[in-house]
Amino acid sequence: MRRPLSDSETIGAAAGSLVALCVAGLLGSVRGEISQANAALILVLIIVGAATIGGRWAGGATALASAVSFDFFLTRPYGSLAIKSTSEIITTILLFAVGVAVGQIVGSRMRAKAGERTGVEEVAGLHRVARLVAEDSSDRDLIAAVEEEVAGVLLLPACTFHLLPPDPPRPQLEPTGRVDAPYVHLDDGFALPREGIVVPVRAGGRRLGWLVCDGPDHLIGVASSRRRTALVMASLMGAHLARHSTASDAA
Repeated sequence: MRRPLSDSETIGAAAGSLVALCVAGLLGSVRGEISQANAALILVLIIVGAATIGGRWAGGATALASAVSFDFFLTRPYGSLAIKSTSEIITTILLFAVGVAVGQIVGSRMRAKAGERTGVEEVAGLHRVARLVAEDSSDRDLIAAVEEEVAGVLLLPACTFHLLPPDPPRPQLEPTGRVDAPYVHLDDGFALPREGIVVPVRAGGRRLGWLVCDGPDHLIGVASSRRRTALVMASLMGAHLARHSTASDAA
């Protein structure tokens, strides 16, 4: 049975949701002067603040409030929860997904015991990828950024995007954050296999490619938050590539 929410979690969830609603309303009043990408990033910062105060549940509640407020104030038709543009639907979904992911990372790190490394690297990398997606950057720029950030967050030498799986096959990072191969438990997590791994890039259940990552130079623990962050980055990349593919097909 789940424990009841603490006072800090309740306050963080309520305050974060209220601030997100108010800020989205203010952004809506100047929507002609600010891009949707920048508005979404401002709301992500509010989610981070709520998660810092109240943990992952506060971050999740604020992410939901941010997505609904973004939809109501900043997407056409304004003042309605209906969305007519496919790109705006994707932006709203991505805002919620990134917000939940960031809230989970920040919240879990805030509750970590003293002396552990913070999740600054994970949040910064996720923020960079989310910004590129929100700004509708080129596929080349986004792929290069995700390759760099996934390698960094997994503490691996390099990752490269491929349309086809590697030969011979490598262990895969599963949606649960585990790897389908034997692993060694260390203090900070478990070590990824020496032969490297692949991170699937998907969108709507469709596999678009693989991030093929080289194995570690030496055994080092990779925390679950790092593995989840890599999966979120791959999901954002998949949504971006699928959006461009859909637009190309429509054209």
